[in-house]
Amino acid sequence: MSLNEFCIEKSIKERVPACRLGYLLLNDLHIQSESAALQSEFSLLRQAISEQYTLDGLSQVTRIAAVRSMYKKMSWDPSRYRPSAEALVRRILQKKELYQINSAVDASNYCSIKFLLPFGLYDADKLHGSIRYQVATEGEYSNIGGKTAKTEGKPFLSDENGVFGNPTSDAKRTAVTLLTKNVLSIVYADEEITTRELSEILSYTAEKIRFHNGGRLIKHGIVTACDDK
Repeated sequence: MSLNEFCIEKSIKERVPACRLGYLLLNDLHIQSESAALQSEFSLLRQAISEQYTLDGLSQVTRIAAVRSMYKKMSWDPSRYRPSAEALVRRILQKKELYQINSAVDASNYCSIKFLLPFGLYDADKLHGSIRYQVATEGEYSNIGGKTAKTEGKPFLSDENGVFGNPTSDAKRTAVTLLTKNVLSIVYADEEITTRELSEILSYTAEKIRFHNGGRLIKHGIVTACDDK
């Protein structure tokens, strides 16, 4: 895939003026069903999260609150459609097991929990044409769990074949599997985070994914709202 045209459209910009997306394009990964080293890291992260946050106070945590505010600006109820990072942290605080998918998705989820930001990870070879982040119109898609979900009024990344991801739920067609070699990682940044912070998060995420999956970082950057789109 090419990232020559990747932007945030007017339908998002009007509601969230400072919206940005961080992205990484990594090639030649060797994804495994699991990583023992990563699971050891998760154990330490779970402990840290449990000691630092509580369920009752989670919505007041600065980063969580900023992401929830971003959702509300898009008329998207963050209590009904929980941002993915918040959903993962809540599972930890509820003493539930985290989903283990594969070494690439798990590394992405680790970073999402660590930085309290929604992350998306997509099979880059299943993406075609320009990528847009926009409020979707009427339609539906098959989500990561294989269930049919409505798109209307929700923020979505899309390519020429339609929607494929958002900060809460991704599409099944671009899911990362053991056969995936090239991935696009997305960080859905809130309006409060600085460009320096987002750049540091991208660097950390690239190293975390590469450490557990190998591969090469091909391209990275921060996408801002399109001009006159």
